[in-house]
Amino acid sequence: MVSTSLTEAIATAAKSSVEPLRLFCFHHAGGHEKSAFLGWQRKLGDLAEVVPVRLPHDEEAHRGSRRAGPPDVARLIQGVNDEIDPWTSTPHVFYGHSMGALVAYQVTRLRQKLALPLPERLLVGAYPGPHLPHRLAGAARLADEELRALLPADPVYRSRALREALERTAVTRLRTHLGICDAPVPLPAREAAGSPTAGKPALSCPIEVFAGEDDTMVTAAEAAAWELHTHAGCRVHHMPGGHFFTRDSVESKNAFFARLATVLAECTAVASDDVRDRQHRIAS
Repeated sequence: MVSTSLTEAIATAAKSSVEPLRLFCFHHAGGHEKSAFLGWQRKLGDLAEVVPVRLPHDEEAHRGSRRAGPPDVARLIQGVNDEIDPWTSTPHVFYGHSMGALVAYQVTRLRQKLALPLPERLLVGAYPGPHLPHRLAGAARLADEELRALLPADPVYRSRALREALERTAVTRLRTHLGICDAPVPLPAREAAGSPTAGKPALSCPIEVFAGEDDTMVTAAEAAAWELHTHAGCRVHHMPGGHFFTRDSVESKNAFFARLATVLAECTAVASDDVRDRQHRIAS
């Protein structure tokens, strides 16, 4: 059942004077773009065009065995940006879940550095402020059995047969993705002035943070730390559910999509105002 707020947001978007937002979606560690966001387009309808982003796999990250060292994060972020850049000329939003939040942030930061169009807002879920260590820091170096034992329960793999069928590929992919999470991210320059580790300027687009109330991987304080990475405003949305609140239960899923719809509708309204302003300037 589609929530009332989601239905209203879709109706509002249909009346907009701009094309539907493109919602670029970055999946969690070990995930896959074809399954992580399955059903999102049906849920969101005309509110946004859902575009799952393919993140690198092991062979692409290392060009060799996993003993070759950590993935080349800068090259991977550049590659992801090159893939999506042709589709960013119209209003768009990034949503990244868990590791995907870090990748979405890194891509946004690169685009700001290159003076490319930024997302209307950066949406991040189930991940601490990127300068903070994540719960599985260093886990990419563990043996397969140890790595599996540290993972939070993922509802997609509740089926034993499915888990066993996909296990080898998923663990390899997961190892690569956790290596991406281990790459250090400094605080923005405004917070680390004079430090040899000072980072680039904070983002000039707003950040919306989604955090599971029962997520043992991310505390409320860690979620709030995203505010240090933007000077355009940051809101934290506390969702029922755990690390995978986007699909933990019917309740958590409906709550997430209702809140997501509200944020996307706000972005659509802002984009519509911008279009009207440009049309007015051209007419005058």
